[in-house]
Amino acid sequence: IISSILMIILGVVLVLFPTLSMNLIVTFIAIAAIISGLVNIIRYFSYDLKESYFRNDFLFGLVTLTLGVLILFKPEMFIALIPLILGVVIIYSGFSKLQDGVDAKRFGYPNSLLYIVLAIIDIILGLFVLFNPFSAAGILFIVIGLGLMYSGISDLFVTLYLAKKFKDYY
Repeated sequence: IISSILMIILGVVLVLFPTLSMNLIVTFIAIAAIISGLVNIIRYFSYDLKESYFRNDFLFGLVTLTLGVLILFKPEMFIALIPLILGVVIIYSGFSKLQDGVDAKRFGYPNSLLYIVLAIIDIILGLFVLFNPFSAAGILFIVIGLGLMYSGISDLFVTLYLAKKFKDYY
């Protein structure tokens, strides 16, 4: 339920503020990567030499720090990856709903076909985002936002409905 609500909120924000969302997401990820890299480097030097010998904290820290700096100064490279990541999230949500639909069918629920249809729509939206037919990132973020909103709403519907049916079943 929480992930569904978060998907709906993220979708609304992407639809209402696509360019701002894009810039904020990229900046947030860059800063998080830089902080993570620094923490891993500091952690490496804070361990006893015997403890840190078999750990890759220093390497992971340097790579993550470099990635964060690269994203911060070359955000357009990372922006090209965002549709891929979000498309995969939407497709994963569709596959999850598809399993719920199959489970509902196995339980003998008459409305199980609705879950399967919702899942197929979700998967198609995810594929649509992945194979981005738009050239403007702002339009793409609006489509991604709509896809996330749909995915969150349908996840919430399926989860609440199945929970009720499961409770009634047992």
